[in-house]
Amino acid sequence: MLIILAIEHSLVHRRIAIKILLLFGCSHYRLSFVLFLSTMVLSMWCTNSIACGLMMPLVKSILKELEQMGILDVFEVEGVLHNYNRKDKNSPRPTDFTIFYFLGIAYSSTIGGMSTIIGSETNRIFKNYCELIFPQSPAIEGPQLMLLTLPGVLIMEMFLYLWLNFYFLGMLRVQNYTALQTTLTGDEEQYITILLKTKYQQLGKIKFHEGVVGAIVILTALFQLIISSTYDRKHYYTFNVLNSSTPSLISVLILFIMPVNLDCLKFFKSKENSEPTPTSPSNGCLTWSLVTDNMEWSVLFVIGSSNIIFEAMRESKMTDEFEKFLLLFTNLPVPVMALAIVVFCKFMTEFGSNASVIYCLLIHIARVSVKTKVNPLYLMICATLSTSLPFHLITGTPSNAMVAAYVNIPPRKMMIAGIGPSIVAILTNLFTVCVWSKAIWPDIGNFPDWTHTAHFNEF
Repeated sequence: MLIILAIEHSLVHRRIAIKILLLFGCSHYRLSFVLFLSTMVLSMWCTNSIACGLMMPLVKSILKELEQMGILDVFEVEGVLHNYNRKDKNSPRPTDFTIFYFLGIAYSSTIGGMSTIIGSETNRIFKNYCELIFPQSPAIEGPQLMLLTLPGVLIMEMFLYLWLNFYFLGMLRVQNYTALQTTLTGDEEQYITILLKTKYQQLGKIKFHEGVVGAIVILTALFQLIISSTYDRKHYYTFNVLNSSTPSLISVLILFIMPVNLDCLKFFKSKENSEPTPTSPSNGCLTWSLVTDNMEWSVLFVIGSSNIIFEAMRESKMTDEFEKFLLLFTNLPVPVMALAIVVFCKFMTEFGSNASVIYCLLIHIARVSVKTKVNPLYLMICATLSTSLPFHLITGTPSNAMVAAYVNIPPRKMMIAGIGPSIVAILTNLFTVCVWSKAIWPDIGNFPDWTHTAHFNEF
């Protein structure tokens, strides 16, 4: 979230936004496809919160440019965009265009992250639990897991694009007023292209401030990818290793230290410099006043509180009741049991951070698998994929909370918009586990011998 503030302060996102509009035009169908797909691919190689956070200021800048050209309104109250204060209790309500784009990148970051071990915290916990509970089980490799999840990810992303365009922009609904707003004539497109080229030329060369922030953002994503893919999973819950948040913390410290320009160097060139020596420090790429005025502290409390609640449920043994509930389905066919776990975990992850939910539930699902003589990978994958996909409430993932606070999305809009993706997620996960997984692990339908050495007492 601090990196987001630094990006907005440097205005590097405005330069990128205008370039994207020049390349892909102002069609909402093309823009949304590019932004959603880019977010999905980015979240495959870094955490979904980082991927969504990097796209948020870019989307905001694109919408501001479109509003200045009269193509859309960012908020329902006209002319409040530049005076928008996120700390104001009477913040303007976003239009369907704004909600469409921001929910799209939030959902895309969640969907893309589940396809790799690097991109999803739930996949990392699943891999770690398999290694600790069943030490003789076959290793869960990254390429193998990606082959398992990628078809479902592409299906869900394609449906997400169609669903959000249908629900918010009226795709396939000719009489819809919003759908009529998304179309531009040839003369309008030509005029907008000339206007965007003029704006881009007015920005001039890339400034030192923009270059520093852009370089730090790129390095943050790269180092997070390297650390997430190399550190020892067996020490996942200890503090003696680096984790994926380390690059972000280091980058934030650098942003506080780095100045917005290098004007101070000219005082070292010549002693005959007639300019007075500065008496105050130059501004940094990130300042504490910028943080206190614009930081959405509510997001931290929402996500933190949900983590604490599920941790308390685990410590108080309340999660044992979930295990008893799942045992009610033991006499049913295995696909029906898989459906029960998918729906149950999908429901639970809406009320808590997906990593916290899977951290609490996966051990119990592994026990249920052993008691019912079902391959543990079969049911554990059901839970892992389902907890990766919260679409209704802000407590499910930091991405939902961040976009909701960023543009003041009403909870009702998010709950209704998540209905379509949730239904497709349940059906896709069932197909992935019950059908496609047999192509990746041919023996996943058999109860393996390595379950006899399960280590449940450590949990």
